[in-house]
Amino acid sequence: MRQRSIERGEGKIGCIFWSLAGLLFVLVAVKVVPIKIATMKLEDHMIELAMSPRARTADNGFFEREIHNKAKLLDLKIPRKQIRAKKYPERVVMDVEFTVPVDIISFTYDWDVKIHVDRDVFWF
Repeated sequence: MRQRSIERGEGKIGCIFWSLAGLLFVLVAVKVVPIKIATMKLEDHMIELAMSPRARTADNGFFEREIHNKAKLLDLKIPRKQIRAKKYPERVVMDVEFTVPVDIISFTYDWDVKIHVDRDVFWF
């Protein structure tokens, strides 16, 4: 009995479909990965700020300025009013909430990013 070639998966449609799916995955990754890396670097910077010796004597404005400057270096457009920092005697709490537009072909996705850092201030 002769098998049909379409049942064995020899069709060209499957190859075209998976090639397009792979291409779409690469396009999304090229747009999303740099944004994710930048937000992770910003979070690392916020943690380093909270753990630095300067955190003991700094005021709230210092943290907000440093976060805003680092965001500019990373090409993240974060309005100053969306950066909140509060220093307590024993801890530092920092919050950043912003939206990053991700353009994929003809579709724009608004990616909401929220970073929260709550660290104790160490007295060395």
